[in-house]
Amino acid sequence: MTEKEVGELYIRLAFQYESAISRLLDKKIIDQDLVDRHRKSFYDSLDEEKLRAAQKIGDYTEIIRRYVRGIICEDMVSLTGLAKQYSVDSPGYTIQSWMRSRNTLEFLRQWENDMNAEFDDRACEELIHQAHTTSLTITPSLWIRTTHAVGMYVKQGKGGGVRAYPEIAADFQLWLAPLERLALIRLVREISYREERK
Repeated sequence: MTEKEVGELYIRLAFQYESAISRLLDKKIIDQDLVDRHRKSFYDSLDEEKLRAAQKIGDYTEIIRRYVRGIICEDMVSLTGLAKQYSVDSPGYTIQSWMRSRNTLEFLRQWENDMNAEFDDRACEELIHQAHTTSLTITPSLWIRTTHAVGMYVKQGKGGGVRAYPEIAADFQLWLAPLERLALIRLVREISYREERK
């Protein structure tokens, strides 16, 4: 078994453990004091220090966050596929055009800061500055490589393209389709209006 496979096994085990503990707490079969005592011995038994060194994970919540992120990653949306609806010949150029906007980069930055503990915010700041003071073109590959971003994934070669988490894909879709953006704004306004009248 490789180190990566062991790490993935740890992550699955930790997620199942936390799910079971939550159910037992909800049903009041166990109390919080017992959970606190047992949780420490459970994670000690996983050789947490070795796991930290291998995966750079600070505590069990980060283990669970990574596991959940891995599940969501399977549901990533193809930005290339969305772009092809508007530009069959050059979807990559369409994605680059979206990434030229400072608002897009700030949105991606916020997403990464919320979801990715390893995101390099200082490198992001420098990249944004370079993009607006030089002729630097920010591509998804450059963004990922420079900032350690995880919100997008690039696959090279045949059948490749750019994939992204649903929130990022939604932002791209709204950028591509102003009518959809307007419809969303109207929907939010309508919901807010209903809430105010209650």
